[in-house]
Amino acid sequence: MRNPKQIDLRWTWAGDLVIGQDGDIKDTSENELLSFAQEVQTRVRSGLYDWALQPHIGAGLVDLIGEPNNRETAEAGKTKLISALIKDSFLDASRINIKYMPVGNSKLIYRIKLSVPDTTEDVIFTLTTLVDTDEFSVLFI
Repeated sequence: MRNPKQIDLRWTWAGDLVIGQDGDIKDTSENELLSFAQEVQTRVRSGLYDWALQPHIGAGLVDLIGEPNNRETAEAGKTKLISALIKDSFLDASRINIKYMPVGNSKLIYRIKLSVPDTTEDVIFTLTTLVDTDEFSVLFI
């Protein structure tokens, strides 16, 4: 399982590198769980083969485009999310709890709760994402 406290380059939720006021590229050392949060975001938002060095880590929610907004589609998305989060032993499946709910004709909300490993106290990381199956978009709300 990946160490959630490792240091990584810091980027915005839009994927841009964060530059400090001193002009230096920032890293995640000021918040020990920021690297973990960024990795979760990358896995949830990405598709397969989006990352050359790690081509298999993305959830691939893009595959839901054009699918009906029903229980089968929601379950398929949930399966994709879990698969992406357990890939390369990033997380154990027992630490993942995903609930979903349709909102409108083409939108699904996934609430992803993750129990963060190797932390001094039981840290729960919660991410809510909106997936639109008509026009593909993954938004974090």
